[in-house]
Amino acid sequence: MLFAADQPDSLAALGHGIWLAVTYPIDPELTVAMLQHVIDETPADSDGAAVAATVASYVVDMRMPEGKDRDNLMFYANQMLASVARRHADVHDQAAFDKWFKRLELDDPAKFLVRLRNVVDVLVQENWWIDREALQARLPVQ
Repeated sequence: MLFAADQPDSLAALGHGIWLAVTYPIDPELTVAMLQHVIDETPADSDGAAVAATVASYVVDMRMPEGKDRDNLMFYANQMLASVARRHADVHDQAAFDKWFKRLELDDPAKFLVRLRNVVDVLVQENWWIDREALQARLPVQ
């Protein structure tokens, strides 16, 4: 909601929302919606859009319970990823997609999650409203 308000801190609000949504197990649909904003707001050649789309698929896969809603959201997230691949690198077939996906290291959560942190840092800049380090220190898995 804060991002959609188009205010001076809207990008920072989006960054905060994404950080919280990926760090904590909130509704995957909301997480995907926030990541869609990143895709929509980045240039076609931006790796950030590829990272956001990959994280969307990853979050759905990891957090959404089995069933029709999961299938629908996974389909949507995968369509986001395919759309980004087309605009980013003119990818139009599975072989090209696989090559693109591997070249951008989107097949390794340890790498694409770090890259998402960089995207979030660009959105938020130095305008953090929360103490990320304190929250991270209290997470059960570091």
